Amino acid sequence: MARPDRVRHALPDLAAPGWRWSALVAVIAALVLIRLSMLVGQDLNARGVPIVLPYPPLLAFWHPHTGVGTPLTVLCLLLGLLLQRNAPRLRWGHLLLAGWLLALAWMVSLVMIDGLAKGWTSVLTNPNEYLHDLPRISSPAEFLRTFSHYIAFGGDVDGTNGWTTHVAGHPPLATLVFWALGAVGLGGGFWAGLLCILVSSAAAVGMPVVLRELGSPDAARRLVPFAALMPGAVWMAVSADGLFAGVAVGGLALACRGANLEHGRARLGSSLAGGVLLGAAIYLNYGLVLFGLVVLAAVVVTARGRGLRAVLRPWLVSTAGVALVAAAHFALGFNWFVGLARLRVRYYQQTASDRPYSYFVWANLAAWLVAWSPLLAYGVVRAVGVLLRGRRLGWTQDVVVALLSAAGTAAALVADLSAMSKAETERIWLAFGVVAYAALATIRRRGAAALALVLVAGWAVLVNSLLDTGW
Repeated sequence: MARPDRVRHALPDLAAPGWRWSALVAVIAALVLIRLSMLVGQDLNARGVPIVLPYPPLLAFWHPHTGVGTPLTVLCLLLGLLLQRNAPRLRWGHLLLAGWLLALAWMVSLVMIDGLAKGWTSVLTNPNEYLHDLPRISSPAEFLRTFSHYIAFGGDVDGTNGWTTHVAGHPPLATLVFWALGAVGLGGGFWAGLLCILVSSAAAVGMPVVLRELGSPDAARRLVPFAALMPGAVWMAVSADGLFAGVAVGGLALACRGANLEHGRARLGSSLAGGVLLGAAIYLNYGLVLFGLVVLAAVVVTARGRGLRAVLRPWLVSTAGVALVAAAHFALGFNWFVGLARLRVRYYQQTASDRPYSYFVWANLAAWLVAWSPLLAYGVVRAVGVLLRGRRLGWTQDVVVALLSAAGTAAALVADLSAMSKAETERIWLAFGVVAYAALATIRRRGAAALALVLVAGWAVLVNSLLDTGW
C-alpha cells in the first residue's frame, strides 16, 4: 500500500499571469473592505450609533507603541524564513517541533510588545472575563446544574445578577477550565494566560498534521512556517478563544490521524481522543458547532477512493467521543440547547440589539481579514481556483488543502449570517481562520512563499504595534 507521503501528484503551480492578477485583485479588495469598514464605522460612531467599537471594525484603540517584544518579533520572522528554507529537508518530527517552538516564541513576542502586565497578566482579569466569576463557583457539579439559570439577565431563579459577559457567552466548560487551573494552585492572570498560549499553539502544529494525515505531506511541510507565524496569534496568545481554536484544531488532527487508513489500520484511540476534543470544543464555545463543516470536509477527503463505508468505523468512534462529552454535561445538569437559547436572549439584552446588522454582516469579514491579514483573501481565491480546476484534474494535495480552507471560510460565513456574531470576529472566528489560512500552503515557489511569510508576519506586528487590541 502506498505511503501517505507518496500518494498523488500535486497540481501545477497556479501562479500564472491570470492568477497573479486575480490574487492581486483579492488583496486590494480586502484592503478596500477593511478601509471602508473603518470609514463607515467611524461615521456610525460620530452619529451616536452604539456599535461599541472604538476603532472599527475592531474592538481596539489606536495606540502606536513598541516594547521588549518588538525586536523579538523580527528574530521570529528571521527564524521563520530559515525554517521555511529548510522545511523540505527536515525530518517531519523535527520540523513539527521547530514549528511549535517558533509558534510559542511568536506568541510570546507579540504579547510582550504590550508588556508583561498589560499584554499578559491583566488580560483575563478584566471584569468581563472568566476569572471574575470563579469565586461564585462552590463546586463544578453545582455550577453545571445551575449554570443556565444565570445566562440571561432576569432569568435567574433567585434574583441575583447573571454571569459576567464571557462566562454567560460560552458553555460552562470554558469557565471550568480556569476554575480547575486555580484549584491546582495556578490561579490568576499569569497562569491563565500561559494556559491560553500553550493550548493556542497546538493549532500551529495541528493544522499541518491534518494536511499530512489527509494525504498532503508536501503542503503540510509548506504550511508549518506559515502556521508558526500566524497573524491571528495577535488575538490567540492570551485569549480563551485562542485556547478554543487549539482544542478544535487539535481534535481534528487526532481524528484525521485515526481515520488515515494509509497506516495500515485505523487508530481508534486517536479517533476517540479527537472526538473528545471536538466535543469539548463545542462545550467551550457554542459557535464551534460550525467547525463541523471542517470535520465534514475531512470525512469527504478520507472517504475519497475508498468510499464512506471503509472509513466509517474511525469516524463513528470520533462521533462517540463527541457524544461522551455531551452525555457527561447532560448528566451533570447542563443542556447545551437550553444554554444556547438563553444566550440568544442575553446577547440581545446587551449591545447586539443596537448594533446594526446591515453594517456588521460585512464589517465582520473585514475584522476577520485584519486578524488574518489581507493575504487570507489571496488564499481563499487560490483555494477556489484549485477546486474549480480540480474538477478536471481530480484529487490532488492542493485540492485537499483547498477543500479544508473553503470549509473554514464557509463556517465563518454561516456564523456571519446567523446575526450572533456582531463584532469581535477578529477573536471569535479564530478557529475558522486557522483552517482558512491553510490555503497559503498552496504557494510553492520559494520566493513567493518567503514574500508571503514576510507579509503576514509583518502585518501582525504592524497591527499589534499600532493598536491596543485588549488581547
